[in-house]
Amino acid sequence: MWRVSDLNFEEKLRFEGIINMSVTYSGMLRNFKEGSKEKLSNQLMKTAESLFNVTSEKQFAELHSEFCLWGTSNILVAERRRKEKSTKHETPASYGQIAKALDVALKIAVYYCQLPDSETSTILYRFLYAPVDVGMMKGLQEKYPEDIRPWPVKLSNVQKEDYLKIQELVHRDIIESHRGLITPAQYSDVYWKKPGDLYK
Repeated sequence: MWRVSDLNFEEKLRFEGIINMSVTYSGMLRNFKEGSKEKLSNQLMKTAESLFNVTSEKQFAELHSEFCLWGTSNILVAERRRKEKSTKHETPASYGQIAKALDVALKIAVYYCQLPDSETSTILYRFLYAPVDVGMMKGLQEKYPEDIRPWPVKLSNVQKEDYLKIQELVHRDIIESHRGLITPAQYSDVYWKKPGDLYK
């Protein structure tokens, strides 16, 4: 069983550094209230010990859901101001916004950086969800227009039921378009960048 308490000083520094970096990379922090990075990073570090020891998709799904529900109660979308006037007040983050931050962070930590170790990460990354963004939702909506009614237009509209249905459609498209040869974590790589855009 993987435990943070078993890490030596250098290993703990690496673990904390990767978690902090991965939370930043999600791109969601610019939408959240100041101080959210620390909250998200600290919560992910607390959750990591359980996440890194899961042995089934069901266990992963339960922990993922717990984190996202924690986020909707503890993370705020920042107030927007224009010409010194508030155009949008602070609001709780949506399930979809927290899920994207978590999914990108886990993809970087587990898939790219192979936390907690290379052997365990090869098992865990198959449980990871596709980090959903607006572009991915539009692509899935074009393929499966009737499967979600109404389709969310922004991550701020994505609630838990929408998010889980979108992940089901990702799995469906992986089978139909990729013969089941990629994982949800890899799916986002395919649809975030088209081949011609790789070096832009």
